[in-house]
Amino acid sequence: MSDGLSVRPGELPVLIDTLRAASTIVTALTRGVISIIPLRPDQGPQDFDACEVLTIGESGGTQIAGFKAGNSPAALVDILTRSPRKTIAMRTSNLTRILIKFERAVICSSMNVRAVAAYCTGRDICIIAAGGSRGQAEDLGVALALAALMGGADFDPAALASCVRESEHARHLQSLGFQADIDYIAGSGQYAVVPVYDGREIRNAL
Repeated sequence: MSDGLSVRPGELPVLIDTLRAASTIVTALTRGVISIIPLRPDQGPQDFDACEVLTIGESGGTQIAGFKAGNSPAALVDILTRSPRKTIAMRTSNLTRILIKFERAVICSSMNVRAVAAYCTGRDICIIAAGGSRGQAEDLGVALALAALMGGADFDPAALASCVRESEHARHLQSLGFQADIDYIAGSGQYAVVPVYDGREIRNAL
């Protein structure tokens, strides 16, 4: 397939985008959201009822005009506390662009790597570090933790947090004023959430 991705028949893709889309999705599913719809590039807020669906749009780290929120898990906690929603429509620079190419995929962050490892153990998977133009060090750290857990080993949460905090992508987000997201993601514990995309929407498989 395009984007340099090669997934063999029968493999379950596991997409990692810790900073920040996967972490935003994990946060949403722990805060009462039932369904997350990844958007194609030609879809936007105008395609949804603003009273029912929270639209999240991000490009290059910043919020897209017209969308109600950016790709910020820390901000999403406050948004959903003030205005609970069951459905989110989401478009981001990396994750959603890759995700919509698959018929089924699992989404992993540093915040839910243990739950994803348990779900994927015994399955034939293909780990994809979404990364971006500023590297993928934080996603590779999550991939190593996932592989270790699936192999019966453990990982050092402090080391994984360092991968998140010290990555080039984290420095870029800091420059844009998103230190709160880095602290939230790196400081979060593990959530029993396994976001699974079925070709149309993302839901928690647990």
